[in-house]
Amino acid sequence: MKFRTYLENIVGIEVFPLISLVIFFLFFASLIIFVLRIDKKSLGKMSSLPLNDGVVKKSVLSLLLIGFVSFSAMAQEAEPVRAITGTDLILYIVLGILFFITVLVVILLVNAINLLNQMSGKKGPDGESTAVFSEHWWKKFVGAGVSLKDEKHILIDGHDYDGIQELDNRMPPWLQSLFVATIVIAIGYSAYYFSGMGDMQIAELDKEIAQAEIEKKAYMEKVGASLDENSVTALTDAAILAEGQALFQEKCTACHGPDGGGSVGPNLTDAYWLHGGSIHDVFKVIKYGVPEKGMISWEKQLSPPDIQKVASYVLSLKGTKPATPKEAQGELYEGDQLSAK
Repeated sequence: MKFRTYLENIVGIEVFPLISLVIFFLFFASLIIFVLRIDKKSLGKMSSLPLNDGVVKKSVLSLLLIGFVSFSAMAQEAEPVRAITGTDLILYIVLGILFFITVLVVILLVNAINLLNQMSGKKGPDGESTAVFSEHWWKKFVGAGVSLKDEKHILIDGHDYDGIQELDNRMPPWLQSLFVATIVIAIGYSAYYFSGMGDMQIAELDKEIAQAEIEKKAYMEKVGASLDENSVTALTDAAILAEGQALFQEKCTACHGPDGGGSVGPNLTDAYWLHGGSIHDVFKVIKYGVPEKGMISWEKQLSPPDIQKVASYVLSLKGTKPATPKEAQGELYEGDQLSAK
């Protein structure tokens, strides 16, 4: 139970014990079925097979070589980012054991297939073995050409050009298998998407856009974008107001004048406001703009903290004396109340 607790505490490791369990179950179940079905004649034939061919030695050397190469690659790519914890060590040990088991099972399966091929002893017309994974089978799979003595059986009559005769060679089995596989995949692909289980392109795009918006929101919250017209507060620090003044001089003087007295836009130094005079109202106007009055939205060009600085600076202009103030516009703002002019 202690080992099970370790596995449950390691993120993403839950599937590996299950895979190893399935591999062991299938391997030993197949082995038990094979042993139960084997007869004495086959056992006698197996006893006479020359098994001392160095397979075990080669397998062990292969495992050692693979382990050495894997360890060297990990040692070269590893970066000393952080210290290895006990959980990490358990993870590496479990992954190493699973890798070793997988390689060992593959080697055992290959040896078992070779053994079955030797036991079957099936021969083709040309005397070559026809067992699975034999040389004869491989030649047929890759579509190797027929021998010269058998070419007369696949000659195409009437296709003789300058002494070059055309043969009716069949498509290689590997290419046939690939063609059939593309058809099967196409059917599965169509069934998956046209049945509604998979998302079509537009739906997938909408989901990606929604995910991007979520990630954007998380990022903006990290850098201060949670600040909006509802949560903004007026800043009074002189250094921050100086930053707001610099932004105002860069972005706003064309319409409101360098001293806020107004030109195309309204006067920002008096107590009259067209859209409210609180920090929330000023922040909202700067952020979203007033398109019908020619005031553009600065949301794309200024970050929320920058808009807060500009809005705070605009409020600090109240009561100042611009050189050529524009006539008051809007309604009188006193505290939290607006009153008609």
